[in-house]
Amino acid sequence: MIFTKQSLVTRRTFVSVIVLFSILLTSAYLFYVSSNDDDNRDIMPKMEEQVNALPMYRKGQSLKCLANTASKDDIAITKEEWTQCLDPGITPEYYLSIVIVTRMDNYAGNQHHRFQNFIDSAYLLAEHSEQKIELLIIEWNPPANKRRILDSFRFRKSKYLNHRIITVSSKIHQILPNKGNAPLHEFEGKNVGIRFARGEYIVCTNQDDIWSHNFINAIKSRAFEKDTIYTQFQSRHDIHENLPPSIVNLDPFPDDETLFEACRLADQDWGNYQLPPPVPISNINADNYWYYGDQAGDFTLAHRDTWKTCRGYRETGGVAWMDIEFILTALGTFDMKLVYSGDSFACHQEHPNEWEKTPERHTETLNGTGIEDILHKKAAYYNEEEKWGLQHIDIWEEGLECFDFQGGLCW
Repeated sequence: MIFTKQSLVTRRTFVSVIVLFSILLTSAYLFYVSSNDDDNRDIMPKMEEQVNALPMYRKGQSLKCLANTASKDDIAITKEEWTQCLDPGITPEYYLSIVIVTRMDNYAGNQHHRFQNFIDSAYLLAEHSEQKIELLIIEWNPPANKRRILDSFRFRKSKYLNHRIITVSSKIHQILPNKGNAPLHEFEGKNVGIRFARGEYIVCTNQDDIWSHNFINAIKSRAFEKDTIYTQFQSRHDIHENLPPSIVNLDPFPDDETLFEACRLADQDWGNYQLPPPVPISNINADNYWYYGDQAGDFTLAHRDTWKTCRGYRETGGVAWMDIEFILTALGTFDMKLVYSGDSFACHQEHPNEWEKTPERHTETLNGTGIEDILHKKAAYYNEEEKWGLQHIDIWEEGLECFDFQGGLCW
């Protein structure tokens, strides 16, 4: 190509105009940013305040992923990291902590199927309620010849859900009182969860439950209050045929829609759930207390401070009864309110009854007089201060484990 002198001058003029225009555009932009600096300061935090269920102590750290979940024990953890993993925080990080106690012993047969449904139901609860939730699993005295929970189930990542597994070692299990040589202590384990939970509210439940639309809506509506114990109606677990609505039997490997609809129970006005008023304590007596506390092991919810004021479940080394005794004690001894929901918050996945087969492990129940004595402050049954939830044991030395992750498996 051949350039003349005139064409070169024209080209230089054109380039100069483009450069000048760029300078003017940049200056105008900088002036706009400067003059709206206050607005920018308001906008930027909102962009950063996106929902993320990652625990506060993990924010800003680089993402870690585990290629083989069976090799989790090969990860070295410092005592400082362990302490951070257990820390419940001074203020709650989540609206709800879900606490269960289990071990991989194929409880009642087909445990893997029911437990996976439970884990997936927690995921659906978080996704549909859009509230920050923690699933806190207490793995109690894991069998030596079985896979661990982390290596046995699917955990999915959600911006609303965080998972924690606290493992109570065989050494700790051997230290505690034990009626009938039980391999798992449900209520001692739930107390561990209550002690370390990061949720504002804590629901103690079991691995055989899935959440109903009633509960999803109640969480979405943030319907719960402090100084109150919440229980629910759930049909008896000894029903194995012609199942009522709150007892379900799902085929293996249900998809999300099937699982979500399995415990629908009622249509919802989403975001506007209304709980019934508290039950007057004068209405509760030795003849009807069972109505308010039956199947309470599958659903008891309270504020984190309420649980700790009542010092959790009384620890006896036995099974059964302590869930009902906790409710009576919370009302009679600690003056808490009781809200009983006739709308079920959880559906129980049907399975053969097991705990009745080992009566030697059962905690002794109270007679009618003993129940009335609790309700009228003539007797009190609760743990000594700082002697529940393993507070009296050196849990670092005795091998308590903690693993904190979102799902996938990345943490």
